[in-house]
Amino acid sequence: MNSTATWWRFTRTEKIWIAVALAAFLAFGFLLEKRTALRHEPMTDIGVFCIASGAIWSGLNPYNIPDWHGWHYQYPPALAILFFPFIEPVPPELPVLAPGEKRTAANTPYGFHVSGGSYYGLHQDNLHFFITVAVWYLLSTLGILLSAHLLGCALEQKDWREPPPEQCPERRRWWLRRLVPILVCATSLGTDLSRGQADILMLVAIAAGIYLVGRRKNFQAGLWLAFPAAIKLVPPVLIVYPFLRRQWRMAFGVIAGLFIFLLVLPAATLGVQRTKELYQCWIEVLVKPALGKGTDTSRLTELTGMGNTDNQSILTALHSWAYFKNPAERPVTASPVERGTASAIGIGLSLVAFYFIGFRRSDSPHELEVIVGVLIALGLLVSPIIHNFYFLLMLPLVSALFDFGLSQRDKKVPALVFLLPIVFFFAVDILTRMPVIGDELRKWGVATASLLWLTAAGVIFLVRQKKARAASN
Repeated sequence: MNSTATWWRFTRTEKIWIAVALAAFLAFGFLLEKRTALRHEPMTDIGVFCIASGAIWSGLNPYNIPDWHGWHYQYPPALAILFFPFIEPVPPELPVLAPGEKRTAANTPYGFHVSGGSYYGLHQDNLHFFITVAVWYLLSTLGILLSAHLLGCALEQKDWREPPPEQCPERRRWWLRRLVPILVCATSLGTDLSRGQADILMLVAIAAGIYLVGRRKNFQAGLWLAFPAAIKLVPPVLIVYPFLRRQWRMAFGVIAGLFIFLLVLPAATLGVQRTKELYQCWIEVLVKPALGKGTDTSRLTELTGMGNTDNQSILTALHSWAYFKNPAERPVTASPVERGTASAIGIGLSLVAFYFIGFRRSDSPHELEVIVGVLIALGLLVSPIIHNFYFLLMLPLVSALFDFGLSQRDKKVPALVFLLPIVFFFAVDILTRMPVIGDELRKWGVATASLLWLTAAGVIFLVRQKKARAASN
């Protein structure tokens, strides 16, 4: 088989492992359906997006329509609009019960908490949601595999359709480039899958953007890199990359992507006036409270309150440390001093990172993935609200650092500089999901520290590359 072959062939051992992976995929999918669509009260976040889509396409305000748990849609309108194929109707009003009467399957519609057993089974009223959960799980899993593959292809500077190399050493390295980053981020990826979240969708867009940069399709790359910021606004720092590199076609693609997803799509589907009203509502209920402004407290318990979720931002870590002796006295809102300190740290980290990223015209494949990963990490760290499963967006940084560290295995110290932060990040990502110890680690900001160390390893890589480039000139 030559290098230009368009078909893929796997060895017998690879086929066995692929079969094992497929069996694990089906088993996890069965458990996922059992705890989501087949429960009387689905334990998943995907219902938020589906119900918000039902609301926005029905002329209602998705920010005022909670799902079955009382959770609200928190993102710009684009994601709710794009969830059109998975629309779920707005939950009905719960029937009023007599004093002392418990909610049971007989007097409570599907989707809400009932007393007794939680298993509901498959019926006409949850069939569509059952299919939605299955389709979203399949698409998300394929998205993980595609993201890892595109990142590997970017490092190899190969077309994504090219099959694995035939020679054993190169073929082993080919698999390691794709599987190890998935393994390192497996806990965050698995959490995102089990919760039915949309972060894997952002990961696919980021990986596609990186791949297209390597293929010199800069405008298309800009469109893909704009997509995550238009969905959740979590990694918006990423969009400064084309400006730092003076890649104006890519910059135009980013601007066009933001314009399309944030303005054109909502205005074309909902109308200009309604789009304006939705953004005004979103700013009041989420943006201002997240920044410590405004008076709306409707999202305090489910999102913006300090310590109410698994928030792992620098702000939350500072807030926890300020009350580590008396955690019971910790307020649910951060003080202005804490917010100012977090902002100062974020600005300082950003300036250091931008200095070493520099203002060159182009980057090597490893530099590109490291820079994108560092920019995403900065976006997460400076954001007032980030969850543990957002760490799956570190896949590009892990991919590049692991591959470079592996190439330095004959040089013990350089290899450890890049591999140890990955091992620590992997271990902490698992431990923070454990009962009891996970709460303590999150409270002390250990997950935040693991992200900082991984980011520092990326900056160290950029420093080494800058020195090597200077020595060669």
